[in-house]
Amino acid sequence: MIRKAVFMGLGAISMTKDKAEELVDDLIKRGEVASAERFKTVDKLLKEADKQEKEFQHKVSAAVQKVIVEMGLPTRKDLEEIGKTLKKIEAKISSTEKKDAG
Repeated sequence: MIRKAVFMGLGAISMTKDKAEELVDDLIKRGEVASAERFKTVDKLLKEADKQEKEFQHKVSAAVQKVIVEMGLPTRKDLEEIGKTLKKIEAKISSTEKKDAG
C-alpha cells in the first residue's frame, strides 16, 4: 500500500514530509488507513520514497555509465590516469633537458 501511495501521490523524487502527511491524511479520510497509524504510515511512506529515489538514482547512473562506455568517452578515472602519465613524461623530458644542458 505504501508503494502504491508513493506512485499514486507525487512520486518518490518529490516526496516531502508535508506531502507525505497530506497523502496519508487523504488515505485516512478515505478509510484506507487508521488515524492511529498516521505517524507510522507517514514514516513508512517517507522511507519508501527515499528507497525509490535511491533506486532511481542508481538506475540513472548505470544508464549514464553505459552510454559513456558505448560512446567511447573517457571516464574521470581515465583522464586522471592520462594526467599522471603526462606528468611522468614531462618529468622525464625535463630531466633529459637538464642533462643535455649541463
